[in-house]
Amino acid sequence: MILLLACFVSCHAAPKLVYNGDTLEWNNSWKKQQCGTLDINENIIEVSGIACSRVTPGYIWMQSDETANYIIATDEKGEKRACKLKMSKSIGWDWEDMSGGVYNDTNYLFIGSFGDNEETRTDYRIIYFKEPTIDPENAPEQTVTPNYIKYVYPDGKSHNNEALMYDNRTSEIYIITKVYYNVCQVFRLPFRLDYGDEVQTLEYICDLGIKSDLGEGSKPYKGFHLVTAADISPDGKYILIKNHNNIVASYCWVLYWVRQDGESVADAIQRQPQPIKAYNTYEWQGEAICWLDDDTFYTTSDADDGNPPIYKFTRKWGEGIENTEVNTSANKLVMIDNTLYVRSNEGLYTLDGRKAQ
Repeated sequence: MILLLACFVSCHAAPKLVYNGDTLEWNNSWKKQQCGTLDINENIIEVSGIACSRVTPGYIWMQSDETANYIIATDEKGEKRACKLKMSKSIGWDWEDMSGGVYNDTNYLFIGSFGDNEETRTDYRIIYFKEPTIDPENAPEQTVTPNYIKYVYPDGKSHNNEALMYDNRTSEIYIITKVYYNVCQVFRLPFRLDYGDEVQTLEYICDLGIKSDLGEGSKPYKGFHLVTAADISPDGKYILIKNHNNIVASYCWVLYWVRQDGESVADAIQRQPQPIKAYNTYEWQGEAICWLDDDTFYTTSDADDGNPPIYKFTRKWGEGIENTEVNTSANKLVMIDNTLYVRSNEGLYTLDGRKAQ
């Protein structure tokens, strides 16, 4: 039994990802814990999008691709629903991801009504509304009036989507297609409140992992495809994009980018990412991810055959080299995003004396 178990673990260890022609190295600066389990009897089934509340810290908003008229909020333990937020009118269907964001000093929630497995839809919408206060004792159920933005793709075709993220720095919405055994595409739309019923055309940004190991003669489940969720940290510095694969669980990754000062999201995600090693986990139908802050993010799954776990990932400050700070006369050695720098009165420098970007 022990031998068989060891063989199973070895055979299912997550392989390294070949992405844009390079084999990516793991990012080891995160640790994972199961902080809770979503009680679907108390909440909703098939969670496909989550967003941390910015109005009422400590709660996570969740939406399902099985319902299209309400979302719920729980704490990270997922045991009991803290709020059921109903829409005053039905807008769209097949909700697949959500994100929170700030616009003109107001907190909004965004929901993508854009799931399209058959790629036959002609009506795609981004639903948005002001985020309300969560008050479990006095307002366990609330109603909100949603707004929406209609959009089409620049190629005039239908596309399946499961990932949406919002950039607080530039007030832009990013949508990523979900494609089987092929590359996924990234699109952008500036957020405004005055679009009305006018149909907007998304701007194509780039492909993800265009040279990943999806080529002739390779196993199709190995490459980075089937994007299911994405999020940008509240300060805009960090980007996460995740996928899932129902054929082999270990061929799933969370990709991580550190966005440089003055850099656009579009430019950042065209650089090589780092896969987060702590996400080497079995998360069936893992379709949801969101940042709490720069040092914490959550994932959960779309599993409808039980109560899915809620995972919390935290940056490993204070553990070994990730938090190295050593005084060297007037300078300090500091570890930032798993890279060692020298911090002096003149700024931040690499170990070979170059000014850090």
